[in-house]
Amino acid sequence: MKNIKVVALLVVSIFTSTLLLAGCTDVVVSETSQTESVALAEPATPEVQVASEGTSVESQVTPSTKNNSLIKHHSTEHAYKHGEDGYYNLLENGVEFELNSQLSGTCWICASACAMMTSYQMKHAGKIELDQMDLLNEIYNDDKKEGVFVAKGVYKGDIGGSGFFVTNELANGFGDGLVLDHAISAQNWSIDEVKEGIKKYGALYIGIPDPSSKKGTYDNFYTLNCPNPNDSEFDHSIAVVGWDDSFPKDYFYEEASQDGAWITFNSIYPLGFYYVSYDTPFDQLYDTPLFLSVTDGYSKVASYDCGQWGTAPVSTGGDTTTANIFKEKGTLSAVGTYTTSDDTELTIQIMTPDLTECLYSQKCHAERKGYHVFELETPMNVEEYAIAVTYSDGAPVEGEATELSKAIYTEVTSEQGQSFVLINGKWLDLSKKETWDVLGCETNNACIKALYSS
Repeated sequence: MKNIKVVALLVVSIFTSTLLLAGCTDVVVSETSQTESVALAEPATPEVQVASEGTSVESQVTPSTKNNSLIKHHSTEHAYKHGEDGYYNLLENGVEFELNSQLSGTCWICASACAMMTSYQMKHAGKIELDQMDLLNEIYNDDKKEGVFVAKGVYKGDIGGSGFFVTNELANGFGDGLVLDHAISAQNWSIDEVKEGIKKYGALYIGIPDPSSKKGTYDNFYTLNCPNPNDSEFDHSIAVVGWDDSFPKDYFYEEASQDGAWITFNSIYPLGFYYVSYDTPFDQLYDTPLFLSVTDGYSKVASYDCGQWGTAPVSTGGDTTTANIFKEKGTLSAVGTYTTSDDTELTIQIMTPDLTECLYSQKCHAERKGYHVFELETPMNVEEYAIAVTYSDGAPVEGEATELSKAIYTEVTSEQGQSFVLINGKWLDLSKKETWDVLGCETNNACIKALYSS
């Protein structure tokens, strides 16, 4: 983890109204930097050992090594044994995968992959393996026309990223026929809500504070308690795979105010689980806790947008309707879009390409804010058509090109005749400046995706 200051512009998204987390190496590339490390060795005495300084993290991990963390963890001697009540671990409840140590600054990729792999297993008989470098190259792909990019001469693995990057890029499909089918924001959730979310959706992607002065080992458990972090201390991403309500509060370098800890997968320390006190907040300035899910149930995704960058959802007063016109032959089976608040009502309409006639209509409900894919009750054979979505809480649109830092920026493309917003009974083209003047912001394409069945 490079201990350098994050510099990013204000980015408004469906997940956070503030800055983006850089991951565990920060977004900024610095000429000089300091490194942190932790003591991976087991303590000689049953006392909390604070993490030591000195050796770089990169030198302590073997990127190609795969470790069955559950077996290693349970084969380690612990004086404390968890009880049956108030304890849950996905890896002991039918979810199986090997935990990978990260390459350089890819903690955000590893945590995202963990969330997606566990979610997939909870919904399917088989399992998938997501390679961190494949995902990194997919997200920071230089050959695409729009999306998030890395400045020339900067190594992609060093600069970090966020769950928001994963959501925006993978919603358009990736890898061998995979596509993101939800990214649910867990911002401001209670402990009980997070627990229910893990049981329902799989591992939770989170960004955490990571100061070495708050980490330690006790009884061969690796622990973190940082109850009052400042902004600069959020510099790492992990995945929450379970919890232990009875985990002793004095098993932390800074004693917690209560018993209990989240059981997490930490890609920097793959030889054992990482216990994070309930006192440590998940909701932080740069990144949003996310439940991420992927599916292989679609053959392709038709989309114009690269995600919602730099622009808040647009509202025309009351309900807001946007539309995309697609020219893609096949069987339309689902529609993907973002919602900006919990308990959102939407209406999806499949229309003629001139936006004059509705061919199909379906009401949908999103319990939680985030990115969602809504299955059509009746799939349709299509060729040239439009998808219109009416939102009760503002319509998500692709923003303008943005410099997120000295190392990361976004590019946005938009052509006339692709995306529209309905204002006073008229469809206005979202790529035109006249429309921007009416809405009060640069909008580009509507965030509406067409998913086709195999």
